Amino acid sequence: MAAPIIEGLGLAALNRNDRGWSRIVLEKPFGHDLESARKLNQTVLRSFDESNIFRIDHYLAKETVQNILVFRFGNSLFEPVWNRNYVDYVEITAAETVGVENRASFYEETGALRDMVANHMLQLVALTAMEPPIAFDADAVREQKVQVFRSIRPMSVEEVARRTVRGQYGPGQIDGRAVPGYRQEPGVKENSSTETYVALEFYIDNWRWARVPFFVRTGKRLPRRMTEISIHFKRTPQALFARTPDEEIDPNVITLAIQPDEGITVKFGAKKPAAQMQMAPVEAEFSYRGAFGAAIPEAYTTLLLDAMRGDATLFTRGDEVEAEWRIITPIEEAWAELPRPAFPNYTAATGGPAEADTLIMGDHRRWRQLQQAGLNLSMNEVHS
Repeated sequence: MAAPIIEGLGLAALNRNDRGWSRIVLEKPFGHDLESARKLNQTVLRSFDESNIFRIDHYLAKETVQNILVFRFGNSLFEPVWNRNYVDYVEITAAETVGVENRASFYEETGALRDMVANHMLQLVALTAMEPPIAFDADAVREQKVQVFRSIRPMSVEEVARRTVRGQYGPGQIDGRAVPGYRQEPGVKENSSTETYVALEFYIDNWRWARVPFFVRTGKRLPRRMTEISIHFKRTPQALFARTPDEEIDPNVITLAIQPDEGITVKFGAKKPAAQMQMAPVEAEFSYRGAFGAAIPEAYTTLLLDAMRGDATLFTRGDEVEAEWRIITPIEEAWAELPRPAFPNYTAATGGPAEADTLIMGDHRRWRQLQQAGLNLSMNEVHS
């Protein structure tokens, strides 16, 4: 639908900057695969210069997302350990409690992978993993993000089968209220194979992140609304703390909470108040609202102001969008070849498919807890 509007703006000469400026703002999704994204880029570039094209991804305007670069590159305490030598794995979660609501026609054609991972989640991966830009301007920042996308290891069909998990929610209860499964939502096909949950394992094949897995998950009808990035550090040798069982000594974790409550938490070990040398995990917390007191502006407020100012730092560039689709399209194509999961495969208000636990499971690797105390069943109880 965007292409004829863009072409019409050009034919009406509304793309000219003779007196003042003319800019175009495009909402996601920017295409539905690599080919369509390329065609849309070609269409818009025939009428507008790249400097006047503003492709919105509202996650980029959230304060904690912008703060990732400040936290990483503005603090000598953290940047030296932000690499494969110290980091065990990275976990990025975007969980929603809502179902498809009134977006069934859109969601049936899109699914969780295209709706969330192809833009929001990959942007969080890029900001977490990128090298320092030479300046905090649009092209310098976006160039480093593109380099991350180009470094993400492509998956074969066999790797997609091992390193991705699809899910679709079934009926369940939230706060004592029955909610329908995805296939029972108005406008959804009764045998729909659209995923409402996806978990993936990415590898970034560059010097900083070689062999460090990035685990990404997003889904609807999960136990609570939460978007966060967690950097899990390698464990220290435990010989000094032999009196403390291994399961009680958690590795260090830095968590950047993006929504609903924006802030940063650092988990570290501390000595228990006792005669013996025993450790316990504790947390230091920073809250945007608590530290600064001021109301945080809405993401779209920031983005529309930046578009009017001509600052494209928080917007995606054309080659950036295509680089994202080069990662996503082969996964969609592999899914079309692979056997479809037996949907629905997780109950509403639980943590997602049991297979997602297997994806991340390792020596001390596990997803951060989504389940809220006292809310329905645990994931293991649901799937047993």
